[in-house]
Amino acid sequence: MRKFSLWFLVLVLLILQVTLFRKIEVWGVRPDGIIVLLVYIALAFGPVVGAIFGFFICLAEYSVLSSTLASLPLAGTLIGYLVGRYGTKIMYESYFVQLVIIFVSVLVFDIINFIWLGSAEFWMGFLRYTIPGAAYTALAGVIVVAIVERIGGLRIIA
Repeated sequence: MRKFSLWFLVLVLLILQVTLFRKIEVWGVRPDGIIVLLVYIALAFGPVVGAIFGFFICLAEYSVLSSTLASLPLAGTLIGYLVGRYGTKIMYESYFVQLVIIFVSVLVFDIINFIWLGSAEFWMGFLRYTIPGAAYTALAGVIVVAIVERIGGLRIIA
């Protein structure tokens, strides 16, 4: 993927995150397209690109969403590095394995943010939002990637 098309995709995902993804909320959780993109970038390009991309994409998300979560760039950097470092050591061509990688990435991402906030209601938030949100994001992400690969005839991860 070229750099321009990748950043254009980030912009499109940020717009979708603010508009469309709010409309497809299920039981208070919505998919996080930014994490899905970060996971696939880290798997495709490795830990250094994953960490750098994770920092900048989450910084952009923090800026666009006007979030109180200043830990987003830190969490994005760690997820990008960890997925790029360890995710490439497994057979990630399977959609099920991709689903698990995305699920675990969202869990770790949210745990970092909960720790940063120092939330006293960690378990309630974790059980109510993080686990369902991770499942929803992983399932939606893998389905979208499968559709893109089938219709577009291109392989997201070579």
